[in-house]
Amino acid sequence: MTFTLNLNHRKKFFVAVVSLFLMLEVFAQTAAPGQILTTVRATELRSDKLGSATVLSSLAAGVSLRLLSAEGGWTMVEAATSSDKASPKIIGWVRASSVNWQTGASNVSRLVSGREAAGNTALTLGVRSMPPRVNRHALIIGISRYADAATPPLPGARIDKESATQMAQAMQVPTSNIRYLQDEQATGNSIRAALKELTGQVQEGDRVFIHYSGHGTRYNDPVAGGCVEALLAYEGGSSGMITNHEMADMLKTITNKTDKLFVMYDACHSGGLAQAATSVRTRGALNGNDEGLLRPKFSSITEECGRPVNVKTRNLLVEATATGALPQDIIHVSASRDNEISFDDELKGGLATQFMRDCMLRDAVDLDNSGAISMDEIRQCAQVKINKRMANDVNYKPHNLVLNGNAAFVPAWFSQPSAVAAPLATAPVVLTPPALTGEKALLQMFDQRDAKRRVQVTAAKEKLKIGQDTLDFSVQSDRAGYVYVALAGSDNKALYLLFPNDLDQNNKIEAGQKMQLPRPNWRVKAAGPVGTDNLLVMVADAPRDLTALAVNKAGPFVSSFNDAQGRAKLGALMTTSQLVVNQTCLNTVTRRNNPLCSDAYGAAMLAIEETK
Repeated sequence: MTFTLNLNHRKKFFVAVVSLFLMLEVFAQTAAPGQILTTVRATELRSDKLGSATVLSSLAAGVSLRLLSAEGGWTMVEAATSSDKASPKIIGWVRASSVNWQTGASNVSRLVSGREAAGNTALTLGVRSMPPRVNRHALIIGISRYADAATPPLPGARIDKESATQMAQAMQVPTSNIRYLQDEQATGNSIRAALKELTGQVQEGDRVFIHYSGHGTRYNDPVAGGCVEALLAYEGGSSGMITNHEMADMLKTITNKTDKLFVMYDACHSGGLAQAATSVRTRGALNGNDEGLLRPKFSSITEECGRPVNVKTRNLLVEATATGALPQDIIHVSASRDNEISFDDELKGGLATQFMRDCMLRDAVDLDNSGAISMDEIRQCAQVKINKRMANDVNYKPHNLVLNGNAAFVPAWFSQPSAVAAPLATAPVVLTPPALTGEKALLQMFDQRDAKRRVQVTAAKEKLKIGQDTLDFSVQSDRAGYVYVALAGSDNKALYLLFPNDLDQNNKIEAGQKMQLPRPNWRVKAAGPVGTDNLLVMVADAPRDLTALAVNKAGPFVSSFNDAQGRAKLGALMTTSQLVVNQTCLNTVTRRNNPLCSDAYGAAMLAIEETK
């Protein structure tokens, strides 16, 4: 679509489609795949980005390495097996702190922010890493051994702690906002206390990530009238079992405040197969596809509930929804279906956790070319890896990851990574994405809304005659905030930020107020082509920093190519509060109950048809 704009002085101008460049808040230096790095001290090349992973080679200081990827404090590199240039290459992981990032730096690939001048030299690769936000929180629970010696240990749960940390960091959770409960720290009452403490810390519009790695179980609950599913805390017993119903009750206040709550259970609630293979539960099952030992993540409490029958409980999303939570604002990932067994790899951690981590940080593909990696795309990627890991296993079939709630949730607004020169064995097959319509492009951002914030948009006319009718609509919100209007035109080529614009910066709206747009000084007349225009109207708790945009203007508006990169950059901007970016909200007193420190927004979609 193009618009004819009737300004006060009735001048006309053509709308040009230009690229939108968002100066993302990234740390000091961006490195490019293929860049040559040098080790600054002796270090070890490991098979995975874990301190416990197998050592592939010992590297001396001064060794040259070719960068492939950088994730969560680790760097994937290619190293030569000898000084001979024709020698075979080996791919592995080294600590990011063990290499000199200035070596061979490409000025073209660098993206510098003001943090560099301040001497903060943390590193990132492309736009796939973004800085921590004070309004993000994580609770990471892992139980590798239990008080009851009869409960099978799960050595990989200790590794899941590091993997979950990398996931939290990818979602911009600062280290200071990550709370850990490990082994004997993870008693039922300690978990309950940690959730209560988290409830007090979380403010309106914050985002929370909760990760549990340990045994799932079932037990008979007379009140529920049958067997219920639960997470097994360290001590077991009545105080050491937390059902989905209890978890939902404890999370109720958090879900009422958060922009998004993401909960992942790397556990299973089915003992059907494990019951018939008791020896496997204690010594692991060797799979020829990997060196790790697989252990079922289920511990039976009673024989009557060991098999998936007579189950009265419901998954966490259903339980949370029953307390009033909205599915749009919750993401729940389970390692397996309720009648399947999920597994712990004692060398690399839970299969679900390690593969969700790899897909979130590197391997997931933007299948729909939307400009961002959604939770469903991460799940699909991880499922392929689980299937491959369990292929040809003589005892078990692959377990299936279950995603409930907002499958379109984008955990971090980073664009698709650059392809590396060397093929990776774990890389998924890249499919040719279908063409993305303007409506779908805006739906990507609409799906990130906080459903607790209600926005109503009403059009004066839903059909506009080209060259004759002008756009006219009203906006109303149940909360005060700042209005932003994005448009995907019927030409399906560009995205526009219609409001605020150079002619009208007054986008503050009060709760219950009706705002009429466009205003008289920037009337917009339909100019074709025939088709449907889609508008996304957002009411954000806090203003967005539009000065961070480096753009050529389409008249008074900014515009973006309707491609993956343009959409990713626009999404990153519109989901970030100005005060969170400029550090004002670091002060606890300033942040408490302050909507200006929230990234949350409500949103509504509006379709307008252009006709001859």
